[in-house]
Amino acid sequence: MGTVGIIAEFNPLHNGHKKLIDFAKKNGDTVVCAISGNFVQRGDTAVLSKQKRAEIALLSGADIVCEMPVLWSMSTAQNFAICGVWQLYNLNCDTIVFGSECGDIDALYKTAEILMSDEFSYLVANKVKSGVTFAVAREESAVELGAVKDILSMPNNNLGIEYIIASEKLSLPIKFRTIKRLGENHDSMNENPNFVSSSYIRENIISGNIAYTERFMPLALHGIINENIVSDIKRIDRTVLGILRTKTPDDFKNLPDLSEGIENKLYFSIRVAKSLEELYNMIKSKRYTLSRVRRLVLSAALGFDKKFFMTTPPYVRVLGFSKKGEQQIKNIVSIVPVVMRATDIKDISEDSKRIFETECLATDLYALSFKTPLECGLEYKYKLIKAE
Repeated sequence: MGTVGIIAEFNPLHNGHKKLIDFAKKNGDTVVCAISGNFVQRGDTAVLSKQKRAEIALLSGADIVCEMPVLWSMSTAQNFAICGVWQLYNLNCDTIVFGSECGDIDALYKTAEILMSDEFSYLVANKVKSGVTFAVAREESAVELGAVKDILSMPNNNLGIEYIIASEKLSLPIKFRTIKRLGENHDSMNENPNFVSSSYIRENIISGNIAYTERFMPLALHGIINENIVSDIKRIDRTVLGILRTKTPDDFKNLPDLSEGIENKLYFSIRVAKSLEELYNMIKSKRYTLSRVRRLVLSAALGFDKKFFMTTPPYVRVLGFSKKGEQQIKNIVSIVPVVMRATDIKDISEDSKRIFETECLATDLYALSFKTPLECGLEYKYKLIKAE
């Protein structure tokens, strides 16, 4: 039946994710997951390390788990999608499945086609010039060209559309399928008997209510999470701010997803802010959402630049596999190298070496976000996970 891929953060993996994995298993011989690294798209640390989330994904039915490098996992939806789709294609996936609020793949395909059209770009540009915000201009223009009303107002719909667009732009022969997302909205703090948002679960895990959150996770995961493996970005608040205060104005000029001279505001705000939360509030605006500001701040702290923004990663790093996944890896024919050991990455190319060096810096910072800080060099200490 082919190989089915899933792009996800699994931050953390819950019953909704398990439903998606089960759907993928019914539609393919092998299930491959591309997961975020130790920093995630909303500009935050992942509540569990990528190593632990890979282990949990394998316990939940995945056959191969690869990581999305931090330059892509903590980025815009477009960049995130490019990375995930590219990696899954290189692991021989012919189909990608995802959850969406609408559950209508035809509507999502149609919207993707609209968003790629010249007419759409023209309409959006004119609306923005008239004073409308980009988000409103985007939604209104799409509806005028035939998109379902409010389809772009939902985060999972948007991400699924970006997957489709990424596949088209990269000319990849991938099919997409979607299932309707159940339960609460993406950032909802409401409780539902079976399906709640990842945000709700994260907040409870970080607050110490780990046993309570298990009701929203697959049974096989109960007892795995404990307070010693939980990351909280608040623990590195002053560390990040301290790093930022050592930067010069020139250090902010080449950040990815930068526009409108925001680097100047960022630099001067850093000189004044006494916490990350205060810094975020000083910079955010209608144009710069909180998630975008958080990404920008952490990107500056980690020394990101725009060289790799909206490009494809030059390698795929596998974090773990099942016995079935191991057999598939032996037969993979990929465009870019598929690696299992960190030591192999630096020999691929200079770009690969540079990307991995950034990954190491990010993980060294991430290591300080635990109850008991961890040592440096974890990227070289992560062990390949082999599930039974």
